[in-house]
Amino acid sequence: MATNFDNQIVGVCRFSYLGSGGFEASKLDEQALADLLYDQARMTRRFAFFERLCLPSLAAQTDPDFRLVVLIGTSMPMRFRKRLKALADQFPFLRICALEPNGPLNATRRAFRRGTEEGADYITGFRIDDDDAVAVDYIEKTRAVADQLIRLGWADADHPAVIAFHRGIYWDLNDRDQPFHDFREIGPLGLASAMVTKPDAQSNIFRWNHRRVAAHARVWSDPTDLMFVRTLHQHNDSGRTIPPGAVAIPKWQAKKLLSDRFGLDPEEALPLMWRKFASDTDDTGE
Repeated sequence: MATNFDNQIVGVCRFSYLGSGGFEASKLDEQALADLLYDQARMTRRFAFFERLCLPSLAAQTDPDFRLVVLIGTSMPMRFRKRLKALADQFPFLRICALEPNGPLNATRRAFRRGTEEGADYITGFRIDDDDAVAVDYIEKTRAVADQLIRLGWADADHPAVIAFHRGIYWDLNDRDQPFHDFREIGPLGLASAMVTKPDAQSNIFRWNHRRVAAHARVWSDPTDLMFVRTLHQHNDSGRTIPPGAVAIPKWQAKKLLSDRFGLDPEEALPLMWRKFASDTDDTGE
């Protein structure tokens, strides 16, 4: 049973990564996929979500001891890479990892390694999309649970352990009348979930579909606190909808939650609902 150990928390965000799998549009040939991913209007949208939702929620964490690796393709145009570099200069937790096209597991495995510093005994790896956010105590709570699971022997070289917070806010950016809903998933999501492994493990949180992960790994789950904001818009690759049974949240309360619980500036985030970009036709959501 481990007592003294270095458990490093590392996240990976696939940011328009030109890979060979993992989302619907990756079925296109490489040139067609590159044209779609790096379309200027599409990238404007992705940066808007990333800079107003994802990054502010991570910058507001009560436990700042983590790293987020932004996984991009080596083919990403330099103007977008420079913008990401400027964000990395602004946010000390941010790392950029540029890789050639790879399958999702191999690419994310390399990305997690890029974010891991020497001396790690364990990695608690989480995933997040550029258009989602996590609660300000997500890293703090994840670390507390992960360290306890390691001490209990739940996470070892042969058995990864998953930590899943599965209550959050669904935000429909297309519904101006009632955009916010509170919902408790029946099991882990990709969002607000993390996997505890050894640094050289072959598995990570991207290995299995979130609806299948409990069949392959030990799972600790918590449906109590609001731990994520999941956006719904016409550019989602996964076809997200407001789940049946979700409870509507009044706008005034949602604005307060965005600020207090998720570290977001409502004046910056809310205009994403009615902002029109140069092109609103097709998107992969990754």
